[in-house]
Parts: sequence; C-alpha cells; structure tokens
Amino acid sequence: MSEKVIRELVRQNPGQATFEEYKLVYDVVVARAPCNLLVFGVGRDSALWLTANQDGRTVFLEDVAEWAGFARNEVPGIDVREVRYGTLRIFWHLLKYAPSTLMMNDLPDDVATAGWDVILVDAPRGTRWYRPGRMKSIYTASVLGRRAGADVLVHDCHRRVEREASDRFLGADRCVDHAGSMRHYALR
Repeated sequence: MSEKVIRELVRQNPGQATFEEYKLVYDVVVARAPCNLLVFGVGRDSALWLTANQDGRTVFLEDVAEWAGFARNEVPGIDVREVRYGTLRIFWHLLKYAPSTLMMNDLPDDVATAGWDVILVDAPRGTRWYRPGRMKSIYTASVLGRRAGADVLVHDCHRRVEREASDRFLGADRCVDHAGSMRHYALR
C-alpha cells in the first residue's frame, strides 16, 4: 500500500522528493509508530506522515501561511503550528561561533518540551540567499531530538547549509542511512 501511495505522490509532485527519499522517511516513522513525530514543513506529503504514524502524535511546523492553510484544508485533523525563522544572512558565522543563537525559542510549550521520537526537517525553504535555510530547524531538531533519542531526517543535504549544519549539530558519525539528498541521523 505505502509504495503505491509514495509512487503516486512522486508522480504528482515532481522535483519535491524521490521515491527512495520518501520511502526512507516512511520506513523510519513506521518502525517507531505510534510515536511522537515532529515535521518541519507541510506539503502534499503531509497526509503520508500522518498515515505512517497512525495512532501517534504528529505536529507540523510551517512558516508560510499559505502552506499552513493548504494543509489544514487538505488534511483533516492535521496539527499545524505556524512559526517564524528569520533570514540569517551571516549563517556561516553563526554556524561556527554562535550556534546556540539558532535555537527556536518561541516554539509552543507542548512542542518545546515534548519527547520527539522522529523529527523530519524539510523546511524552511533555502533555495535562495534571502530565504532562511534550515540551520535553525536543524539546530532545534538536534536539541529536541537528543532528549528522547530521536531519529532525525534532513532533506536537501545536497545543499551546503543543510549538509554542514546536519553534520555539525546532529553528528556526521550519527548518519546511519541516506537516500538521495535525505539523510537519517540516529541520536540514540
């Protein structure tokens, strides 16, 4: 069932993620389900993560109001929290000298204090210099994920910011699997 759904998702959303990338995330979530799943970003794949974590708690964090509204309209019962990242134009300096400033300190209390079993980082957008990139979400995932020994998956690690922030904050030695530009880190 899941392979058919994933193949259709890839067909309908070219350029988002590959079958192998979706399958890696799906398999990690199913292996830990029902669990506490935190997803940075919503999209046409949001229903897939809810299905994978059936009977678990799934929370999505989204910084684009239009996408948050889309998800709420398309996926019944979805829990989407709107967040802000801010643009980091000096991100390499922060990565090296002030990583603790990357923590998202304005998360809702129930998100900030939960024990997350699986965290998927697929937002915010980072394809242009003026977009926030994923350093804040990766750093925050590393802090939240260590509390419960989470599996953390980061998409778009072909980009320098995502790759270097993931290896720095999640630990290159903790990367246990990958598919395309999706990396899987085990913080246990």
